[in-house]
Parts: sequence; C-alpha cells; structure tokens
Amino acid sequence: MVLLIVALALPRAVQASGGFYLLYRQWQPYDWPKDSPSATEVTRSQRGLGWRRQGAEGDFGFDYDYQPLRIRTGEPAHNGHLHRLTFGGQWHNLLYRVEARAGFSGTSNMFKYQIFHSDVVNGRAAMFRALSESSPLSLGIGGDHRFGSFRWLPRVRWEHAGDNGHWLMDLPVMLRWQSPAARWELRLERKGDRWATLDPARDVESALYLRGWKTELTYRINSGGGSWPAVVLGLGASVDTRVRYRDLEAGPLDQRLGDALLGSIRLDW
Repeated sequence: MVLLIVALALPRAVQASGGFYLLYRQWQPYDWPKDSPSATEVTRSQRGLGWRRQGAEGDFGFDYDYQPLRIRTGEPAHNGHLHRLTFGGQWHNLLYRVEARAGFSGTSNMFKYQIFHSDVVNGRAAMFRALSESSPLSLGIGGDHRFGSFRWLPRVRWEHAGDNGHWLMDLPVMLRWQSPAARWELRLERKGDRWATLDPARDVESALYLRGWKTELTYRINSGGGSWPAVVLGLGASVDTRVRYRDLEAGPLDQRLGDALLGSIRLDW
C-alpha cells in the first residue's frame, strides 16, 4: 500500500490513451488427488473486465475477475465463488520503476452478507532500479502471494525490443514475448493470490490460496476500431497448480491439482 501511494505521487506525463476489456477463460477439469476419499474433478473458469489508462511514463487502471472454483470433496470452509477487485499500475521515472496494486479479494457470501475479516484486503508491489539509463537490466524486489503466503523475493528484470519482437524477462515470475505489432504473444508466468473466505454457515473465517504456473499463446485476430473491439484468442495450460484452504473436517489442506489445458477470449476496446 505504501508503494502504491509513492507511485501515485511520482511525476507522470499527460496520459495518452485508455482501454477497456472483457475476458473469459475456461480450464479443462483438474484431477483431484486419487488417494482422497470420494475424489471428484475440480472445475474452474474466469470472467474478467478492466480499464487501463496508458501514459508515457506508465499506466493505471482497475481489474475485476470472478472465478468459480468447484471443489466437491470434503467440507470446504468456502463456497468456491472467488471475487477480486484491484486498482493500481506501473510507473517508471529515470532509473526507477514501481509496480503496485491493492484491492479486495473474497468469496461471494462475504460481500453478500458484509461479513469481512482482514484477509479481504490484498495487494502486490515491486520496485526496480536499472543499472544505468541505457541498460535493459534492472534489479529489484517484489512482494505478493504468487508462491503461497505473502513474501518478498529478489527480482531481475530484462527488456529488449528488436526486429524479432519485444522480449521481457522478470525473474522469477514471468517470461514474455510479443511479435512485431503485438499480433502474437507467448507468456509463461507464475500466478498466485489469496482470497478471504467464509464457510457456508458464515461461522469460520479463513483464506484460500491458489497458485501455479500458467503458459498461454494468444493471437490478436483484428485491431478493432470505433465501437468494434479487437478480438484476442488464447490457448495454454496451467501446470503445478496448488490450492490451500481449510476443510471443516480435515483442517488445513494443501493439495496439488492435475495439470489442465485452458482457452480464452478477450475483447479490447
């Protein structure tokens, strides 16, 4: 939160453009661990929307997504309807770059009955310093829930644009390549976050952590124009996906879900 406030205070050029998007992503069912009693597959999808304002020295916007995560084994202390709303962006000035997001993440019954606990407030932040004004390499530190509980990790960022496209390496969380004109994009990234939870009876307050690796190849079919959106199709996979939550009978659980293919469609205005 402190880094977000600092970033907002940084000098920025007049913001030049903005955009709105809608997103739908669907995973094939995950396999629940076979040694679990009454094991059933876990289904997952994602609906999202957002808006972003892009300027010469960074961007700012909001993102909302809803993920039904259907766990039908045991007695989960959550209802599987995960909502997340975050605000923030990234800014760079001379040798420094700041990335910061803050918002609210929780299950639907928490917002419906307005029963909140501290885990509903969520965020992530990172700060980098380039080795020199002309260097593509930056060193920094970032904190988030990508690897489970919130932790700070050293980060190494390298960026290059050439005839073969735009390359971005942000270790240990992301590798990305965009073709010239950004028609194609290939991304490998570490995904992970925390949602505050309530059991169906709204008596047990806890949290759900969902994390893993996601790779996705996307193709922009058209560039859009006027009221017509650009259409982006994606195909990929989630690997080493894990979910950690409280079960009312078994207590804390940390389970690895099977690897799963995914497909997505995104509309950009």
